[in-house]
Amino acid sequence: MADHAALMGRYIEIHNTNAWDRLGEVLTEDYVEEYPQSGEVFRGLARARAVRANYPGNQGLVDNIDRSTISLAATEEEWVMTPMFTAVRVEGSGNVGTAVLRITYPDGSRWWNVILYEIRGNKVALARDFFAAEFDAPDWRAPFRDPSPSANAVARGMS
Repeated sequence: MADHAALMGRYIEIHNTNAWDRLGEVLTEDYVEEYPQSGEVFRGLARARAVRANYPGNQGLVDNIDRSTISLAATEEEWVMTPMFTAVRVEGSGNVGTAVLRITYPDGSRWWNVILYEIRGNKVALARDFFAAEFDAPDWRAPFRDPSPSANAVARGMS
């Protein structure tokens, strides 16, 4: 039985360290990645590596971080570098699962990523990725929303 949380944990760790040579640990050789919003399909592990390795602005990003200086502190003088990919929720049963991720891209934009995936042999064989940019709530809805800030609003500094 597949351990969905462990598999997605390795997937995210590989992405956060740009360890594209390790993608074969979590993706099958005949992996298929679909982006329904743009109509794109990428077939095979080699293409999955190429798409990630050639993302504009991502080259060298992780290599430039001195991980020994990253720490949590209770003072305002210290900063924490968060990973680009953060798991919000991972759930699955049998060979099908869903992962919800928050992504902070090198340009500073923040996105949500929902991945519907299928596993074969403890690796992801098929993934359908949906992407949505974070956006500010429109003023017209203000009278109707809960007066307490949501976790998303707090995380975005909007409370």
